Amino acid sequence: MRLSPAGRVLRVGLAATVICVAWSRPASAQFWPSHPLAYFEGKLLLAGEVSATCGGSDPGWFTYTSYDTSAVRRIRGDVTVEVRPLPQLAVLAELRAETGGGIQPYAAYLRITPFRDRAIDVQVGRIPPVFGSYARRAYPQDNPLIGDPLMYQYLTTLRSDAIPATADDVLRQRARGWLVRYPIGNTQADNGLPVIAVSRYASGVEARAGSSSVEVAVAVTSGTPTEPRPADGSGVQVAGHVAWRPSPVVTLGASASHGTFIESSVRTARPGLPAGHDAQDAVGADGEVSWGRWLVRGEFISSAWELPPVSAPIIGGSLSSRAGYLEAKIRLRPGIYAAARADRLWFSQLSGSSGANTWDADVTRVEAGAGWTFHRGFLLKASVMAHWRDGGRITREQLGALQIVAWF
Repeated sequence: MRLSPAGRVLRVGLAATVICVAWSRPASAQFWPSHPLAYFEGKLLLAGEVSATCGGSDPGWFTYTSYDTSAVRRIRGDVTVEVRPLPQLAVLAELRAETGGGIQPYAAYLRITPFRDRAIDVQVGRIPPVFGSYARRAYPQDNPLIGDPLMYQYLTTLRSDAIPATADDVLRQRARGWLVRYPIGNTQADNGLPVIAVSRYASGVEARAGSSSVEVAVAVTSGTPTEPRPADGSGVQVAGHVAWRPSPVVTLGASASHGTFIESSVRTARPGLPAGHDAQDAVGADGEVSWGRWLVRGEFISSAWELPPVSAPIIGGSLSSRAGYLEAKIRLRPGIYAAARADRLWFSQLSGSSGANTWDADVTRVEAGAGWTFHRGFLLKASVMAHWRDGGRITREQLGALQIVAWF
């Protein structure tokens, strides 16, 4: 069998991981490290992760990602390197290989910690997001289930490199986020974008400060939560997140962002578009509670996108959405847990020449599953998920999936 480029990289990465592990640790039954590998007295840290997911076919495109690949049929590998030349300075880089996405530099940034006795740092480069809570735990070993929340994965009919001319253009694409075509900008059909993307990091600068009970993070980056991107002259985003821990078992958070959503290439392709009308505004709230064997998390996000008015029937006002999920995880016995998540994505109304409808089809997902840590650093997960959608060729679908994750 001939491997894809991503598959070859993952195979090489696994081989390199085994070599590093073997070289770093004496021969024993405890062959897999529980922490990142450290070299040169901790000045070089190496961490990695590989996940493989196998699931049922998805003719309704409910689980498709920005890489034209189903989230329940993919292989993904990450290698993270951290170099600490000075106690107050770290250089971090992450390389990712994923089915459909090839090999990409996922993150590359400097972290500056000016004070040894204060939780303050500044990050510059292609940096992790501050908006929302799930984006910071979207790695497979941090997700108790296999699917991602709808707001972080489901493809809407929005594109940043192409825009509609009329409200009818939007309504014709309803429930077709996997392949969207608009007449202004890039006129080739391509996938839409999720409400919040976790598949890419944006370029910019972030400052973070905290204490045992409160943490505040603010970032200025390119792109928006829908499409983080390297700096390309299309404008900037300002985003922030506040987390409050009133007790060790409770965390409450709030997020906000404002940024330029539409790429500059759209205005280049269509000179004379009205100024402005190109932003994404989003606010969110998140929470986490743990007690005994239970862990419960939830998040709610409201987002709005502005599009330039071009032709009748005009797109009046913003296209907006609301999304929320609630998930629970219970530890059944050492190494074994069960989990479930209920998920909903709503869209606002839009009036076209044939009447009013939601500008995209509302979607609901329910997922339940279990996980088994059969060896330190190895996790096997299984889940079933059901989808309902208010539009499209397929309005209901059930899927099952298995996933194995290895990390250090």
